[in-house]
This record gives sequence, structure tokens and C-alpha cells, in this order.
Amino acid sequence: MGLSEGDFEVHRQPSSFDHDEESATLPATENSSYGNASPKHNSTRPAGIAGVILRWSPRIFIVAYFLFSVSVYTMLPTEGTKVFWFLYLTIGTSLASITVMEAFDGLSLLKHGRKTIAKTANSGLLDDPKLPFVELIIEESSRGSFDDEILLRAKTVYPTEKLRITVLPREHDNTALFRHLCYTQDRQHGPLPEITAVLTGNQRPHPHAIRHAVDRLAANKNIDLIQSRTVLTRRKGAGIFRAAWSSLASLQHDATHCLILPGRTVTWETPISSGVPVYGRTIVLQNVMRAAASASPRKNSVALAFSALAQNSKSVYDMSVITYTECPHSLVGSMRMQLREAVQWTASMRYLSLIFTKAKSTASTSEKSASPATAPKRTFKQRMCIFYTLLLQRLGSHAILQYFSLALAMLIVNPPNSAAEFSTQIFFPYHISIWLIASGLLCLFGTIAMVHHAASEFAPKGWTFPSVLLVWPLMLLVGAGVDVYAQVGVMLGSF
Repeated sequence: MGLSEGDFEVHRQPSSFDHDEESATLPATENSSYGNASPKHNSTRPAGIAGVILRWSPRIFIVAYFLFSVSVYTMLPTEGTKVFWFLYLTIGTSLASITVMEAFDGLSLLKHGRKTIAKTANSGLLDDPKLPFVELIIEESSRGSFDDEILLRAKTVYPTEKLRITVLPREHDNTALFRHLCYTQDRQHGPLPEITAVLTGNQRPHPHAIRHAVDRLAANKNIDLIQSRTVLTRRKGAGIFRAAWSSLASLQHDATHCLILPGRTVTWETPISSGVPVYGRTIVLQNVMRAAASASPRKNSVALAFSALAQNSKSVYDMSVITYTECPHSLVGSMRMQLREAVQWTASMRYLSLIFTKAKSTASTSEKSASPATAPKRTFKQRMCIFYTLLLQRLGSHAILQYFSLALAMLIVNPPNSAAEFSTQIFFPYHISIWLIASGLLCLFGTIAMVHHAASEFAPKGWTFPSVLLVWPLMLLVGAGVDVYAQVGVMLGSF
């Protein structure tokens, strides 16, 4: 029997580690008719001294990486310093130019999403007897108060007889979430739901999110998966410093998940998303999740997006489908959130093979492609998008750190005595350096201005905009450091 929680029918799955490992399945419980929620899993992470060394290796490597870089640049002659300086300036300016184009294209998706939200607010949602059956699969939240605020108070506007919520236990090891989900749905009684939504961690849906996603899937049969927009929320009554940092973190999150990543699908014409939270057709989503689980041994929502691209499943962003998640309250919390995302992007580099392979026809694509002329084909632009997203973005993080290391080395070797000397030392006596820096700053200001326009209601716009102008370079530096740290951790197997 399902548990009644608000207006929802809720099924809670028992943890896969709450039973004897020798038993094949767990008997059905009062709260779950599906039995065991996931296959057996044994952790392979070493314990003791080996585990300590494994955990600390990425940190030691990052410190050595930074010290070695600064030391090398202090020994470079002036001509060598100029070469690396212009190289890093060119890379940084190029990445900033691509970012501002992606953010600009993301504004069109945001504008369309806000129109849909405004239309719903004015006229409401019409009753439709043909609405499909939907299953919402979520993880138990680590913070009960967040559940109370988002899940219990926000009443989902969807027929209760056509909505089932399955709550999975929150696993703290490397159990693949997607395999967990597929195993759960395979053990359900009765037919599969037509639409399945997957949310993880502290993600909770907006009351209208499910209906907006269902309407979008019904309006376009070629769409298989819908990527939701995630919005960071912050608790009321927080101190001024926590509130300030939460606002800055919300703006940075909006820049990535509201503008840049959605805009990338338009700029590069590539149907790729960032994974969970996702709404999709159940059969397609199951196939994609199984492929992602077999390719990635860890919880990796980004792998879901590239697995969908590999199977030619069309994914789109819909800014009217909103998902809430709690905002970190400190710099450490924000860095941990960035680290989780960076680890997922780094672990997804195995999908670089999509650049060199042909698109394969699957069951879903063959139904859409009635003739060979409409068979799926991966364009050059899509291959460049994969190359840029998975490789160039990772190399760009190294370029940012190397640029900072080079600048620090220049100040150590020849510290300026005045602002004029500092300006000359930075720009060099070449006009191209000034043009590169000016172009990069112009792109940076343009991106921040668009982020200010796209910010959610949880990010105050009055005082945050000038603050972001001051701290954004520091946030870019921290983000690059976290990305490189994640690359080292994945390479050494520490994460």
C-alpha cells in the first residue's frame, strides 16, 4: 500500500543495504509492494591508510600543481612569458566569447518559458481527461525541513489518480542511481507509466512542473526527454553573510543552468542537457538510464544526457518546468556542489568517442525516421559541441589556473612600484594584449548583465549585480580550481 502524503500517493522504497546480502530479494513490506529496491552492491573503496592516501592525493596534487606552475614561470625568460601570456589570453577570450553567445541564445528559451508561466498564472491549467499516467521518482531528502517547504506545501497541479510518487532511499556510496531506478520500475506491478520524472537529492518540483512537461511532450512527439530548470532556494531568516553568499551562488547557478547550458543546445544545435532533473517517455528514459548505468559506475546525471545523445534521443530544455533545490549556505558548501558537478562532467569524458562515431538508429529513432533520408545523423556542429563541452571546457580550467599562476609569477619576479608599472606589466607594449583583455571583459560584462536579467526570484537583483562584477573573476578562478581538482580525483579514483 502507498502512504498518503499531502495529496500524493507515495511509495517509499526500502534501502538496498537494510537486508542480508545472502538473500536474493527482500520480502514485500507494508510501505512497498515492489520488494528490494536495487541490486546488491559492494563498495570497492580501500579503507585504512590506503583510503586516507587516496582521499588526500588530489589535494596534494593540486598544491604541487600550483607551486610547480608558479616556479616554472618565474624561471621563464621574457620572450617565453609573452608567448604563454598571449596563449592564455587568447584561450580565455575565446571561451568568454562562446559563453556570451550561449547565454544570449539561452535568453530565447527563458523568454518562451516565462510566457508559458505567465499564461498559466493568468488562465490556469485546463482539465484534460487524456492526461497520461506519470510516475515521479525522487530521493529522500537529507533535510526534512526542505521537504516540508517544497514537497508538502506545494500541491502539484495534476490529477492524483494519474500521479504516483516513488521515494527512493538516499544512498551515500557509489551505487548507480540509474540502475537503482530501472530495477525499481522493473519490479512494479501493472503497466509502466507513460511519463517518468527523475529528481535526485534535495530537488523538488514546482506545482506546475509536471503538467508543463506533459503538455510539451504531448505537443511534440519527436521530443523524448525534457530537461528541467533548477532554481536554488534559500531559507528565510539567515544571517547577512549567508544571505549574501546564497544570493551570489544562486546567480552563478542561474548563469550555468538557466542560460549557458540551455543556450548551448541552440548555439550548437545539439540536443544535449545536463541530466537530472529530467522528464521523459518511460521506455526511452529506461533505455537511456540503463546505458548510462552500464557506462558510469557512479551517480552521474551528466552521463544520462550523453547516453541520450548516443541513442539519438532528443532532449530539450523547458524553462517553464522548474525544479527547486536548496542553496548552499557557505563557500565550502558551494564548492562541494561544484565538485559534484565537475566530477560528473569529468567522468563523462568517455563519451568523447561520439565525436568519431556515426549516429546509431534505435527503436525510438526508427519509429520517427520512416525513410533513410530522415535517418539520424550527427552533424559536424554537434561533434564540435561534444568536443567543446567535454574536452575544451576541461582544458579551459587549466588555462585559467595557468593564467593566474603566470600573473603571480610576474608579480613575484618583478613587483610593480606604481599603478602605471602594473598596467604596463599586464598589457605588455603590444596593442593585441589590450584588445584581448578588453574583448574578454566586454564578454564577461555582457554575460553578467544577461544573468542579472535571467536571475530567479531567490536572487535579489539590487545589490548583487555590482557585487558580482567584483567577485565574478574570483568565482571563475575557484570554479577552475574545483574542476581541475575533480579531474585529478577521477583520474586517481578518489571520487
